[in-house]
Amino acid sequence: MSDEPAPALGLVASGLVPAALAAQEAHRRELLEAIRTPIVTTSLSGRITSFNAAAVALLGSPARLYGRGIRDVLPFTAEPRDLVSGDVQGRLADATGRTVDLEVSRSVIYEGADHGYAVYVVHDISRHAEVNRLREQLLYSVAHELRGPLMVLDNALEILETEYPNLTDKEFGQVLGSARRTARRMRTLMEDLLSAGSIQSGHFVVAPRKTGLRAILNDALEIATPAAQARGQRIEIDIPADLPQVLADRRYARQVLSNLLVNASKYSPENSAIRVVASLTGTMVRITVEDQGPGIPFEQQAGLFERFYRIRNEGDAPGVGLGLAIAKGIVEAHGGNIGIESAIGSGTAVWFTLPTITRPAHDDGTRSAHPAG
Repeated sequence: MSDEPAPALGLVASGLVPAALAAQEAHRRELLEAIRTPIVTTSLSGRITSFNAAAVALLGSPARLYGRGIRDVLPFTAEPRDLVSGDVQGRLADATGRTVDLEVSRSVIYEGADHGYAVYVVHDISRHAEVNRLREQLLYSVAHELRGPLMVLDNALEILETEYPNLTDKEFGQVLGSARRTARRMRTLMEDLLSAGSIQSGHFVVAPRKTGLRAILNDALEIATPAAQARGQRIEIDIPADLPQVLADRRYARQVLSNLLVNASKYSPENSAIRVVASLTGTMVRITVEDQGPGIPFEQQAGLFERFYRIRNEGDAPGVGLGLAIAKGIVEAHGGNIGIESAIGSGTAVWFTLPTITRPAHDDGTRSAHPAG
């Protein structure tokens, strides 16, 4: 068979006068350019003969494409003569240097015995591939997060089963306390997963009621204090006595504050202080959790409130990367805002706001959250 380059999309002049051929060729080129999916055609030898604007945007300039081998541009795909069926997937750097996940479909078309061409249709599946990676990461992280608590809980139950008659009251209390703290940690993880799912689906709703900030804080401290104490950390509270009540769903407001406190403990040095500061700002109460950790580079701060985002170079710190994304969804469902202030070497302060009990009379008491991250 001949390896001569085929016209765009294999147009053959057989039976067509030159004027009709030119018109048909121009029409097909217009159609090719109108398609937003990258398309590349090659001769049977695999040399690129044509491409559309979408292919140029993805793969590079025309000079970089025309006449080159298809494997030079898409190294993971098959040559026209390769006996390979089905779509193939791979990763490469696009024209901007961004790494993308691609799926390539190849069709080989023969025109008579000696001529033919191949059409490569390229699909950017980066978003789909990222979702799959995030799903795998989530499953791994959840399994990792549950493995430790389950072992602790299993050990506690085994002690109670086999050593109960020999335990002193103090020892019994310690074992039972360990089991309760472990169960609470697992419950918190389950709450985070359920909240993340409902926020993302757009079905998340809070039912704000007037409540004191101290009550929310006490609920959060019950969850966060054991981890802080295990690292020798102390939690300092600065809440004015005359602070007005807030309009909040106590369960979810507690979830926000406990997530921030647990994060602060996780990334702070041992024997350091974590501060909770509250103040009145207009009709909103602003609550800030400050730590003495290493700080977060500015370029990483923008992604902190996205689902599954983990700070680079954070070592083996546990977590599934949902806490701040959930906090954002909950706070915004209350009509508040959330933000972060941090610098390398200066610790991190995460703040959020809740409305005071001055809501409009027509408010029906329920609010929903938009999908987060």
